[in-house]
Amino acid sequence: MLDMIKNYTTFIDRTNPVTKLSLGVMIFITVVLMHNPNQLFYLALMLMLTLLLFSGVRIRYLVLLIGVMLAFGLFSSAYMIFYGEGRTTLFSFGIIHVTEESLMRGIHIMMRGLALSFFGALIIFTTRITDVFYSLMQQLRIKPKYAYSFMAAIRMVPIIAREYISLRQARKVRKPLIHKKYVSGITGFKTTIVTLLSQSIRRAWRLSVAMESKGFDDGPRTYYHQTSFSISDFWLVIFTVLLFIFSMIFGTIIEPFATTDAR
Repeated sequence: MLDMIKNYTTFIDRTNPVTKLSLGVMIFITVVLMHNPNQLFYLALMLMLTLLLFSGVRIRYLVLLIGVMLAFGLFSSAYMIFYGEGRTTLFSFGIIHVTEESLMRGIHIMMRGLALSFFGALIIFTTRITDVFYSLMQQLRIKPKYAYSFMAAIRMVPIIAREYISLRQARKVRKPLIHKKYVSGITGFKTTIVTLLSQSIRRAWRLSVAMESKGFDDGPRTYYHQTSFSISDFWLVIFTVLLFIFSMIFGTIIEPFATTDAR
């Protein structure tokens, strides 16, 4: 799926998924503890540029994605902006009361969400889901029974989606022969769920039989596909640290917002 929308690969594609997930946790903790909106503004801006340059995804898809993120970020901050507390009133109409303090807190929350969303999208666009589980098993020593269970479940999602589409198309073809109550409302929902669940149970049974016949167990095992740390992990860590350093420097020198504490 990702190969259809990507134009090129970068060193982030070659980085170990454990490194990217660890950096994601570090960025989450840092963003939550960062209360200077100027520094957070530059951090979100740099992460957006990182997504545009190093994700390898075609620019039109990224522009659309960033637009959706901005829209959701604005919606998430609307409650804080319209109904927050503050002393300096900017706009008031009925129950809506926009103050300078509430506006700054809303923008601060929006930038927090955008910073995390940009880095999360970067991880998704540069990581194959199978590499995540292989890395968890090989680098973090997660038991194979858990990793392969999650991997199989994720693999099932697109299959179930295709079956649902096929079921809808079949019902459209046979619509004149089926009573309306069986394809709409609560009854239609129940029949759809039962059909999808029964097919999923049969597929899971066949999968378990196949894994058992191949001698799959939870003991020590070898891996055809090996994952390891490399120089790309080192460069990504250095790059992320530099992003934080530059955001703090720019946020101190060039301040787009008048306040330095949005709490």
